[in-house]
Amino acid sequence: MVPPDQDIPVDPLDDELAERGRALIAAAVAETMAPLALRERIEADRARAAKRGAGARLGSRGLLGWLVPAGGLVAAATVALVLVLGGPNAPTVLATASLATGGPVLPAPAEDESNMTVLKASMQGVPFPYWGGSFQWEAVGARDDKIEDRSAKTIFYDNPKGVRAAYTILGGDTIDAPSGSYKKTRNGIQLSITQDKGRRIVTWTRSGHTCVLSAPVAVPEEKLLELASWKGQGSVPF
Repeated sequence: MVPPDQDIPVDPLDDELAERGRALIAAAVAETMAPLALRERIEADRARAAKRGAGARLGSRGLLGWLVPAGGLVAAATVALVLVLGGPNAPTVLATASLATGGPVLPAPAEDESNMTVLKASMQGVPFPYWGGSFQWEAVGARDDKIEDRSAKTIFYDNPKGVRAAYTILGGDTIDAPSGSYKKTRNGIQLSITQDKGRRIVTWTRSGHTCVLSAPVAVPEEKLLELASWKGQGSVPF
């Protein structure tokens, strides 16, 4: 058997070839399922690696020899997919709550004249509540997003002091509450509460969909729980 590679002089192109290989693997994964921002970053890395490796020779210890056999290449791509997607529970509540940082990009939906407790905005049949009456939290804008291939709609509400809350309904099946969150029950609804990056986050389930409400921690917890669990005397579907 030929001795291991420690006795073979290191080719100065080795690092470049290895980097190029890593870029190719990442690109294969990204083009399959990764978010747009990640695809753009990997594409830039691949272009830089290709430029550095242009004209490089591939001998008996060429690109695939340095990386893994074909089966190993598939395995590496599978591992990368798990890292990119965050595992079977993705998207997470915290990732969903982070959509609020993008701010509104669409006009605020109007109140539904046929049901004065909800807005003319919904996610897969689940309407957003109208909080402009006694609560005085008015809808001021909206946004539509995709997160891990799921649709998500966010409505932004402002109170009279200009403090803004974001209410997101995530499409598809429900997801787990964040680890370390604690639970409280209001109005018969179980709510999970946590904090992240200066925001208080409440999550719960409505009609089989995950709802995520977040606001600055200056907003009292009880106020967010009251808003989240409000049923409008039964006219807000849960």
